[in-house]
Amino acid sequence: MAQRTGIPTMLFIAQRLCALITRYTPIIVTLFPANAALLAALAAANTACAALSQELSAVREYGD
Repeated sequence: MAQRTGIPTMLFIAQRLCALITRYTPIIVTLFPANAALLAALAAANTACAALSQELSAVREYGD
């Protein structure tokens, strides 16, 4: 039996987070244009979840 890694779950969550960030960032930017820390955090989160999703996809193993 294969060892449970959580990779499929983390991949799903990373892809969902990227989708939410992409969807709501324009609204947040419109509502809070002066909050530089928030905008920087959104940009960093988008970059991080995209990288995480890509790397998890590369190591995910599919079972029988």
